[in-house]
Amino acid sequence: ASISIAVGVLSALTDIPGNQESGMTGSLDVRGDVLTIGGVNAKIEAAIESGLKKVIIPASNAQDVYLSKEKAAMIKVIPVKNIVEVLEHALKNSAEKRALIKKMKRQAK
Repeated sequence: ASISIAVGVLSALTDIPGNQESGMTGSLDVRGDVLTIGGVNAKIEAAIESGLKKVIIPASNAQDVYLSKEKAAMIKVIPVKNIVEVLEHALKNSAEKRALIKKMKRQAK
């Protein structure tokens, strides 16, 4: 849930809207890395049932995803490793988003 909170806070502080067709699950550590979570399949299935088109999950959970072909065709699963990758997919495209991500990448080095 902490990636959702981080996206919400950054979206509010920067006035960059979130992508309303995306769901997300995962926790962050203090360095901004996305951590493994439990129940990834149930969470993806809930996103499908909610009508979402994309779901962001921890990259470390990607090998745990087992969906039927029918369900897999209904949603795009996006594995991410860090908060920068989360923001690339969770925020709507804009000049402000590109500037924020560029700044965060510089600071992560």
